[in-house]
Amino acid sequence: MGRPGATRAPNPAELAAAGPRLPLALYDGECVFCTAQAERARRLSGGRLRIAPLQTALAEVPWVDPEEAVRSLQLVDRDGRVYAGAAAVVRLLRLTRPALGLLALAYHLPGVRWLADRAYDAVAARRYAIAGRTGDGVAGAGCADGACGVPWAARAGRVPVDAASVGAAPVDAAPVDAASVDAARDRG
Repeated sequence: MGRPGATRAPNPAELAAAGPRLPLALYDGECVFCTAQAERARRLSGGRLRIAPLQTALAEVPWVDPEEAVRSLQLVDRDGRVYAGAAAVVRLLRLTRPALGLLALAYHLPGVRWLADRAYDAVAARRYAIAGRTGDGVAGAGCADGACGVPWAARAGRVPVDAASVGAAPVDAAPVDAASVDAARDRG
């Protein structure tokens, strides 16, 4: 498992019941940023992995700790093993994009895991501040076409965002040149 917590090994009956729906990635369906990343992963997965909001799918894998699932991405592999946070992202890449998965093996190098885990935790702790909440905890709620954009994409004129869905003031989505967007991203 990626991190310590109350997540436990599944018993044989639980694994047999969940087996046909594994592997499964659980993400926070109330998080706009998480929902956008889940949609991206869904497109990349080519059906090799089920991706669902924890609010609707957590009951399918009762051995996954609900508190840990709220804190970070959980990926439950076919054998019932649970990967959390950055380790879940690495496993997701290995399952969906083998070439990227090979690059993701760098995660296991000394120091890289520590850094990746800290970076993941920092983003996860601020995910609502980064992009807001979807509305009702179900993927796609408050998001056009079931996929949420992120506010900085709207500022760049790339994705229209309904300000109410991200809990922010309306953003001006007038086109901005790419150099300005890159400079803003580099600043913060």
